[in-house]
Amino acid sequence: MRTNKWKLLKTITVCAAVAILAVWFGIYYFSVKEFHLDGHTYRVAEDTGSFIRYVSDAGPPVVVRMDGTDRVVTIDGEDYRIRAEEQPYGIEYRVQYPNGKTYRVSGQHGLMAFDENGELVVGGGIYIEGERIPFGDENLRFHPSALVTAAFSQYHQTRGYPALYALSFVLFLFGWAAFRYESVQRAMFWLSLKWIWVEDPEPSEFYFFMCKIGGIIAMILSFVLFLQSLSRDFVVAGLL
Repeated sequence: MRTNKWKLLKTITVCAAVAILAVWFGIYYFSVKEFHLDGHTYRVAEDTGSFIRYVSDAGPPVVVRMDGTDRVVTIDGEDYRIRAEEQPYGIEYRVQYPNGKTYRVSGQHGLMAFDENGELVVGGGIYIEGERIPFGDENLRFHPSALVTAAFSQYHQTRGYPALYALSFVLFLFGWAAFRYESVQRAMFWLSLKWIWVEDPEPSEFYFFMCKIGGIIAMILSFVLFLQSLSRDFVVAGLL
């Protein structure tokens, strides 16, 4: 009896420790926000309020500083000036490039950009084997909408998918319990209502075996969901 109580206490302690660690990691990891620019993912490296420096693994640093009512985004020594203006239909951003050309970006409908003639701006580039392949307006290295996203933190995204992370943790616990504990397997049998259709309801050895297999599959799937939850930049097993 004492041995069983010790095993139960040890199991509860381990589960509590794992849960606390998982919660701490989730809060730490998913509190970071990021944005994408020119194929790179940027996060805050320095923030003094009026001066914010973002860095990525391979791209040049992006500096955002306040200049009166404007925000100036500096990349590779070039300044892109952005001004937010209230319009009857919502907020609009004026983006001025180093060459003096100006674009406007609507704060509605996903930050759509328009040129001085009111034409929709389609452009950007993708990287293939380290080489940038431009499309649309080839003169634009940085799309106006991407510059607005960099300048205003409300358009930055949480790193990864917190809800998917929580789901992966719950699924792992379920899979482990279904694999490890006969009491859980029996509970699943009674909850399935299969016992209603038989005279002498009792889970078979094959049923216990399939519960273990199901638990293993659940734990594998939880690991896949965990990997997917960590980043929006890649897809695991066709998810999302």
